[in-house]
Amino acid sequence: MSRTEIKSRRPRLRRRKKSPTNPDAMSVMEHLDELRSRIVKSLLAFVVISIIAFILYDALLEVIVRPYCGLPQAVRPTVGTDRGETCRLVFINPLGGFQFRLKVTALAGLLFASPVWLYQLWAFVTPGLTVKEKRYAVPFVASSVTLFLLGSSFAYFSLPTGLGLLLRIGGDNLIGLLDAERYLNFVGLMLIAFGVTFELPIVLFFLGLGGVVDVEQLRRQRKAALVSIVALAAIVTPSQDPYTMLILAAPLYAFYELTILLLVVVLRRKTKRSV
Repeated sequence: MSRTEIKSRRPRLRRRKKSPTNPDAMSVMEHLDELRSRIVKSLLAFVVISIIAFILYDALLEVIVRPYCGLPQAVRPTVGTDRGETCRLVFINPLGGFQFRLKVTALAGLLFASPVWLYQLWAFVTPGLTVKEKRYAVPFVASSVTLFLLGSSFAYFSLPTGLGLLLRIGGDNLIGLLDAERYLNFVGLMLIAFGVTFELPIVLFFLGLGGVVDVEQLRRQRKAALVSIVALAAIVTPSQDPYTMLILAAPLYAFYELTILLLVVVLRRKTKRSV
């Protein structure tokens, strides 16, 4: 073999060593770039929806004050104006009205952008999953969004009862004059706390699907789960009244039992397919 033939083969050998990399195998910098991209997209959705909410502020304000204004006048004061008695919140800070409007739009942006940031969360972890695990992308996003909005709706419709109890508990000689910003903080915490807590069945389901916990273990730990759910409801409920805690704890335990049932069905199908 001549020297010219050997030289002509050397570049070929070098080119063969440069095999294409696995598209799912990402470096640390690539992961950081991907994370930055997902965060930017989530923030963009949040900003766009917040701007829309800022424009539709009057309609949102009516929805927010409805749980309070729907209470009997015996437990809430009315503010007299030249147009007669009406239900209104108050603020004592010159910037209170502007801050309240910003918080309303931010809360609406966070809630209604949940489909986007939940999808971005799933899209970020997808490259590290197998092909079979990626099949759960649509069910994960759909169920996460549904449960988050269901939890927030559950909190909203339980607000009148919880507020009525809290405003009456001080006695007949006391009447609450609610500050607008603190009222919004209370409502926002309730909506977000219920929404996030309703995501627990999703976490539990995927832990069971991944083999971290098994169905028999979940069945044996029913009593411990019930105590933990009640404790969690007491922690995340801003009002700390028993009625609101019960409203949160009851569906969570129902979801716990439903998660066990779903895991049994899914794992049986998975076993049959493997056989």
